[in-house]
Amino acid sequence: MFGLHRPHKGELPLVTSEGLSPDAWELARFWINGERSLVVTGVEERWSPELMGSLLLECARTAATAYAHAGSMSEDEAWARILKGLDEERQRLSRSGDKHDHE
Repeated sequence: MFGLHRPHKGELPLVTSEGLSPDAWELARFWINGERSLVVTGVEERWSPELMGSLLLECARTAATAYAHAGSMSEDEAWARILKGLDEERQRLSRSGDKHDHE
């Protein structure tokens, strides 16, 4: 993605859906270590910021389902905790005065 030619050892092995059309494109990757996070997004004329918001919520819902399938918590609990994390980060960014502070 974005010029990265060699896979990173921490990269998730992604199995795409059989229904993924040839004109589909990758929009974002999320990376995290013990010290910080890194989010890489591709900005294309084909998508709007509202679409990004919609996809982030779809990502959160998919993650909640994955937590439930892993057996660590119910889907409802995972969904509530993910939304709590989103709310806490929005508040932190609002307090910091720097809307682009991701560390």
